[in-house]
Amino acid sequence: MTVEELFVAGLCTQCGTCAGICPAAAISLSWECRIGYRLRVDQQACIDCGSCLAVCPAEGFDYTEGAGWRARNGDAPAPDFLGPWRRLWFGWAADEQVRYSGASGGVATAILQGSLASGDIDAAVVCRVDPANSLAVEPVLARTPDEVAVCRGSKYNVAAVNLLLRRLLDEPGHYAVVGLPCHLQGLRKAQDRYVALRDRVAFTLGIFCGWTATPRATEVTARRVGLDADELTSVRYRGPGWPGGMRLETRAGVVRELPYPAYFDRLMYAYTPPRCRLCPDALAELADISVGDAWLERFKGSAGVSDVIARTPEGEDVLGRLVPRHLTLTEATPEEILRSQVDTYAMKRPVFRGRLWLRGLSGRRTPTYPGISARPSLSDRLRGVGDLVNEVAYRAVGDLRFRRPAPPA
Repeated sequence: MTVEELFVAGLCTQCGTCAGICPAAAISLSWECRIGYRLRVDQQACIDCGSCLAVCPAEGFDYTEGAGWRARNGDAPAPDFLGPWRRLWFGWAADEQVRYSGASGGVATAILQGSLASGDIDAAVVCRVDPANSLAVEPVLARTPDEVAVCRGSKYNVAAVNLLLRRLLDEPGHYAVVGLPCHLQGLRKAQDRYVALRDRVAFTLGIFCGWTATPRATEVTARRVGLDADELTSVRYRGPGWPGGMRLETRAGVVRELPYPAYFDRLMYAYTPPRCRLCPDALAELADISVGDAWLERFKGSAGVSDVIARTPEGEDVLGRLVPRHLTLTEATPEEILRSQVDTYAMKRPVFRGRLWLRGLSGRRTPTYPGISARPSLSDRLRGVGDLVNEVAYRAVGDLRFRRPAPPA
């Protein structure tokens, strides 16, 4: 199959890896509110080198053999959901303002700002809301702590992060790459093929993921609170404070704020890209460092605390250099980390197995993840059916109640 055929088959993760590494610039991603990005291949420009298929994570990722990832990393045996690890902590930014301004303790911001300040990296691949289109998220290279600060906070919207891999191939330097599991799957495949990417990516920072959303989810949320999505000039999905919330602002200065995670309800989940439901990795196990909200009772009322997982020697070294000036870390156990992600597991793995089973029943091509159990139990199958019914029903309700305005004649 070609990458365009994988897109049509509904297997594209919209990570941007193929377009980011294409030597002929033959692959384009065009933004659309309803789906995120539409992939196209210019057959006239394509040189049929096969690079795009080699780095594409659409058909899955081998967690047992892929670059020997699990065999190469992790000092201790770990439950499948946790993935390989060397050290586990709960953490937050040492600077109180950075901590308060972040999504969950400002850990990602502190790691990037500290690494830039020390000269360990020259820039970081991060995401920001597109200044020209508040319903879109774009990847950028942040070269200063202030540029990192502009990009802080979660973005519950598709982002083709790996479009910037071309910049990393063309511009010598040392980079950090921040991404979700799908972005890291594409990056690790690209690193297998390109020595320059292995040399230039100093470390990867993986963000826990319980699914993202299409731009349509943000549009519908805006319309639910009485705002014209086309008039939005500012969208913030999390922060400041923990757990923070969504903030929407229009050109006229009208502001609506919605608490997190309450606004991420069944209607918003209905606009999750279908391919997200076929991914088992919630805790970004292909990263050097993984971070995400620590959802434990004892942290309620705090300014934000993250689970922090050092998965590789490189990740462990980065964190060691940042304590205590930039980061505060306190040891955690595997049981505590897993307990903080009980809801994430319940949403991610059973639905993954159930939806994968349903897709197989329909005779469609399915991604495979050797090393991760995909065999569905009866309850997984029921979860998959229930999730599909909810997705279809709530999306129909959303599309009926909040129709997209017709384009101008």
